[in-house]
Amino acid sequence: MNLSHAYGHPPTEAAATLVLERSFDLGIRHFDTAALYGFGANEALIGKAFKSKLHHIHLASKCGMTGVDGKRVIDGRPETLLKTVDEALLRLRVEHIDRNYLHRWDK
Repeated sequence: MNLSHAYGHPPTEAAATLVLERSFDLGIRHFDTAALYGFGANEALIGKAFKSKLHHIHLASKCGMTGVDGKRVIDGRPETLLKTVDEALLRLRVEHIDRNYLHRWDK
């Protein structure tokens, strides 16, 4: 999350990619992201950074809370969840997400 949003200004894409690559080199294989993080930028970063290693990592992403006009919106309607997953697949450059779950419960 911190590589694309929250807790101050995110690092440059180059610096964020180095963090991800170093994590992989140290043996990290589970990467968790969300449609909300950077309003999709974090998923795109992971997809780009790991494009040749995606079959070696376990991907998790969250849906049900995204950005609309720069604001966080909780939306757990089935059609929204399907749209969010489709968009995540494109950004992550994969055909499946190993674990996809709700970011927040939509009461």
